[in-house]
Amino acid sequence: MMHRPTFPTVPTSPWATSLGAHAHPPPHTMPYTSQPAEPPFHDPLSEHRLAMLERKEPTRRLVRDVIAIRRLRKLSQADLADELGVSKRTWQEWEQGRRLPSGVGRALLERWASEQAEWSGDSGD
Repeated sequence: MMHRPTFPTVPTSPWATSLGAHAHPPPHTMPYTSQPAEPPFHDPLSEHRLAMLERKEPTRRLVRDVIAIRRLRKLSQADLADELGVSKRTWQEWEQGRRLPSGVGRALLERWASEQAEWSGDSGD
């Protein structure tokens, strides 16, 4: 049996002797500072992403409304796509959130949704 030499550890702080060499002091012994916490790291890229999400939210809301109407009317995805005049695959991409309609597609959804409000007798108010 080979004997491994043991080396004494030098404590780096008063807490290191009982908790190990890399231990941190207990939270209640941390010095109190009256200064406010530092502001979070400024990340312009995340601000840009947030702005994009906020800009696209009305379109997402429109798609959710059309999905709700489709389900109320018990239409299949294919039937709705036919009514809108788009391919079934395009509607699936919009409904599943992989793509968002823009331009003409958004106008089609807005017109279709407003026609459904008239069809049901709801004035939209």
